[in-house]
Amino acid sequence: MHIIKKIFKEIKQSLVADYKIYINADDLKLFMEPLKYNNTNIDMQNFKERQEKSLEIIKKILDIHGKADILKYLAKLALIEPGIQKLQPWVRDHVVHAINTFLVGVYILENIKFSHNRTNKDLRFIWKITGPTHDLGYTLEVANNIVKNDFVGVTNGILNEIDTSSPRLSYLMPRDIENLNILCDNVNANVLIQKRLHEWKLKINVKNYYKLLKKKAKVDHGIIGSLAQLKIIDAIYNKINPDKKCVPITYNGLDFNQKNFNLDIISSASALFLHNIDFKYKISFKDSPIAFLLVLCDTFQEWDRYSENRKVYSGNDFNIFCSNNEIHLIVPDEIKTIMVKKLSKRLIGLDVLVNEKLAVRRKS
Repeated sequence: MHIIKKIFKEIKQSLVADYKIYINADDLKLFMEPLKYNNTNIDMQNFKERQEKSLEIIKKILDIHGKADILKYLAKLALIEPGIQKLQPWVRDHVVHAINTFLVGVYILENIKFSHNRTNKDLRFIWKITGPTHDLGYTLEVANNIVKNDFVGVTNGILNEIDTSSPRLSYLMPRDIENLNILCDNVNANVLIQKRLHEWKLKINVKNYYKLLKKKAKVDHGIIGSLAQLKIIDAIYNKINPDKKCVPITYNGLDFNQKNFNLDIISSASALFLHNIDFKYKISFKDSPIAFLLVLCDTFQEWDRYSENRKVYSGNDFNIFCSNNEIHLIVPDEIKTIMVKKLSKRLIGLDVLVNEKLAVRRKS
């Protein structure tokens, strides 16, 4: 059975009752079967239909909380990806991936006991705005790579071959977009995220990480997505609750209490900020549950991810189940080792097994 078919069967009632998301089986029909092929090639029409349906579903998920404007980023990603793949064939789909990642996260939240702490209020709400949007900064990361590798890299390579004293080219990274980190009332988003990382007991210095990215001329799509998400949602809150009152403020049936922003929205943005950083640190299930969940689901979601020159694995070869408050992941044998390595490097605090091999430990 395809993994999404199995997951949806088990979570469809929770989607309505706990998440207020109304997705029927027909909406997910495309995701409940492997990508189609024409002879030995992926059926691109089938692939594009999945992306279009993904955007429809993401809009349903975000609309209930008045944050569907975030969808614009993913819509642009869907439009730009086919062109990007012609220039960089290793680029993989991140739009359908968002829906699959979200559904896996819902399944885990419904089957594993998560503890609430002082940095979150409603984990289901946080996941609704984290899972579907976690790669919304990917377009800028890829755009940077195209400019850096295809133009700047080639030009500098020629200059190096000539052995000239002519100054080498450099690229002003998308990370340096002016005011991306500045919220309403001149609040610095980086300060808010840094505080949350400290609360999560993660020894990551935001300023130092920016310096490292600049030194390596790299862009981290997690950073871009984090800042963009926080900037958009902050603007929505500021319009409805400009005095940042920590009291219930209802608008169109939704609560814009600043406490929700200070806890859940900042935690969501911080999880996005973390999910692509390749540092030697462990994300704790207890201290930073939403960041733990995002890294786990993002790493596990390897089925039906199209890329021109990478193998596409069938969702029929993946499975997930939870038992005794531990998570069991089933994957094709050829990716078992790399998945164990990725998860063991990043996560701690809950037993996670991949093909029955312990990848993440409850205790160090």
